[in-house]
Amino acid sequence: MIDERRDVALAIKSCLDSLLSDASRCDLDDLARFLGLAALAAEEAAVANDSRSAQLKALMSGGAGHC
Repeated sequence: MIDERRDVALAIKSCLDSLLSDASRCDLDDLARFLGLAALAAEEAAVANDSRSAQLKALMSGGAGHC
């Protein structure tokens, strides 16, 4: 199930990257920015169950370690 989730998220990211390229080529800057964010979300979904990703999220949210 985790592999299927990752594969689907990566397939969606690939489609979004292609749409981003098309939007950029046609000077649709606002749309390109939105598609870029969506592609980042798809990438994050693909690695959401990766232990390294979980550690990075904890560091970024302040849930691990102190300053």
